[in-house]
Amino acid sequence: MSAFLPSPTTAYMGGSDPVRVKWLRRGEIMGAGVSISIAVAVSLVAYDDLGPMAGLILLGAIVILGMFLWEYERALKQGVRDGQGKPKGSGY
Repeated sequence: MSAFLPSPTTAYMGGSDPVRVKWLRRGEIMGAGVSISIAVAVSLVAYDDLGPMAGLILLGAIVILGMFLWEYERALKQGVRDGQGKPKGSGY
């Protein structure tokens, strides 16, 4: 699931450039959407064998995605704070 989101290091390093932050946010939304879509599909496939318990797959994926997004947001905000006052484009 984390492969669909840029790394926290990338988020931190891109925080000094507003254009990069915009693209990182877009990637965050796209990655979250893809991750949830895959989790829903896996839950539906597993429903035949697991019944209602297949919903735990989706619940687990949402919890894990939440942890990834929390860490990602923390890194991005720290990058924005640390990058203030630097010339545009100095994020990488």
